[in-house]
Amino acid sequence: MECHRTAVIVAWLILSNVAAWAGPRDDALEAVGRCAGVTDAQARLACYDAAAPRLKQALGTPPTSLDHPPTKAEQESWFGFDLGDLFGGGSSAPSTPEQFGKERTVEAQAERAVEEQRGIDSISAGVTEFAYTPFGQFIVFLDNGQVWRQLQGDADRAHFKSNARDNRVTVSRGALGSYNLSINGSGKIYKVTRVK
Repeated sequence: MECHRTAVIVAWLILSNVAAWAGPRDDALEAVGRCAGVTDAQARLACYDAAAPRLKQALGTPPTSLDHPPTKAEQESWFGFDLGDLFGGGSSAPSTPEQFGKERTVEAQAERAVEEQRGIDSISAGVTEFAYTPFGQFIVFLDNGQVWRQLQGDADRAHFKSNARDNRVTVSRGALGSYNLSINGSGKIYKVTRVK
């Protein structure tokens, strides 16, 4: 209990020092952060309810440090971490010297933003093959050439029809950049990641 109290006090001190130079977005995020430290469930809910309108207003206004509305990538990396490229999992290596570093230019980011707005939210495809890992998660091969794997944290066992080609799946965007897969139109969804 003492360790929890110390962690809350340290977090509060850090957030209160940050507030001295923070803008409205940071102030709203700080308010939500303070709510996380409230131990009583009713008081925590009341705190979140009070902070929500302020956060919604702050998210609706452009940041003061930029002269344009935030892109999706900027919103996803508010805390200074862009984990997409952290372990080399981001875009592929450039093939010419002219392309080196171009992915970070304003023009390239604008092109990606336009593509995201035009993007699709789901796909449906037939199954050509499926398999299970030793831990029970599935790997599914689609007739469009894509391969999707059930995430290890998703412990639900999927049930395909015995003949792989009799199955059809729908993959749709989920929360926080995740993907959901449903089998044969069922309401059951599985968390997946694209392998190929």
